[in-house]
Amino acid sequence: MLYYIVRPLARLALKFWFTKIHLVHLDRVPKSDPVIMAINHPTIFIEPCLMACYQPRDLFFLAKGVLFVRPFITILKSLHIIPLYRAKDGGFEKRKSNVGTFDYCYKKFAENGSVLIMPEGSSIQARQLRSLTKGFAKMAFGTYENDPTTNLKILPIGVNFSDADKFRSEVSLGFGTPIAIQDYVELYKKSPREATKKLIDDLYVGMKEQVVHVEDQEDFLLIDQLLELQENQNTATLHQVVVNNSSKIVKNKALIKITEALTDKGREELKTTTNSYFQNLAKLKISDYGLVHSKKYGMGTLLILILTHPIFLIGWLTNIIPYGFGLFCGSKAEDIETRMSVVMGMAFGFYLLYYPIILLFGWIFGGWPLLLFALLVPVLGYLSVLYLDVARRYGGSMKVRKVNEKQIDALRKMRSEILKIIKA
Repeated sequence: MLYYIVRPLARLALKFWFTKIHLVHLDRVPKSDPVIMAINHPTIFIEPCLMACYQPRDLFFLAKGVLFVRPFITILKSLHIIPLYRAKDGGFEKRKSNVGTFDYCYKKFAENGSVLIMPEGSSIQARQLRSLTKGFAKMAFGTYENDPTTNLKILPIGVNFSDADKFRSEVSLGFGTPIAIQDYVELYKKSPREATKKLIDDLYVGMKEQVVHVEDQEDFLLIDQLLELQENQNTATLHQVVVNNSSKIVKNKALIKITEALTDKGREELKTTTNSYFQNLAKLKISDYGLVHSKKYGMGTLLILILTHPIFLIGWLTNIIPYGFGLFCGSKAEDIETRMSVVMGMAFGFYLLYYPIILLFGWIFGGWPLLLFALLVPVLGYLSVLYLDVARRYGGSMKVRKVNEKQIDALRKMRSEILKIIKA
């Protein structure tokens, strides 16, 4: 099936897309029991891809039924995507199709399968877990009704993007403690409504533990800035894109806990200082990472960049067309939840067509030598991405060195004051 062809290729594409993919408590994924995997929904496309590629189970995905139009129905089904219709997707007639969807899921659970759902019901890019819809609970108890001996588990999962609208950012996936449907059976027999409410509440708590959740929306910008400061304390590395047993979510949530524990006056003062710090960085056209690590990138880095520039240039030129196509498509999107999902999806889809074509052209016009070169195009593309990462950091370091030393010292002092507060 198409799912098994695309999955390993998408895994490689995601390593291009992100500088780091943090996996937390991956061992909590049930190895053989039927499972509903429930994840928050900040983008329309990226978190399902991450789940398909970086957890061990084969997955089926519930997605908006409006996507199922000809000629894409066969392709979507081959990718394990299952239609789910909402009232606004076509009224009662379309909603009746969900009976077949649920029956299909029950069949998969009977085969110890896994289904991914996004119980928030819609995609919004925010550092906050929103309230959950009850559809997953209906599916869970429906599975029990079909098979009272089922070992169905509901797995709470949190996805956290450092910047979902940015190429070469970071993402973390946190896996919570599985919830067994059998633990709710006695209450369900007495009161299905109370059992449903309890299951929703428990899943919410489990997901919230894995989400970098900020209660007050007015603090979103502050938390984004503080997380950037925290992350930039470490030197960026090019190796180990996938980080198992990561502590990233724990550290990020600890920072939020410290911030929320401040008095209203203390939080406002922190906001003022942090905003002033980032505004000064912007005025000087320098980055926080460049300020912290300005001494790391010097003549040695420049020499490496000069020597490897031909490799970068070849990799960039042979891979820019698919990415450019993705950027063009993404520019048509109207919201942040959609834009980078479209860029990634269209660039990846285009590459699936582009790569076989250049292999064919290599063989036709150059025989084995040019075919071997064509085979290396993805590798060269990845090396060009790494080159740009290093070049960007080197450039940031050089900008800092051009700024007046007194201004740099003042910024470092301001930064140190902020860190003292969030490390309290």
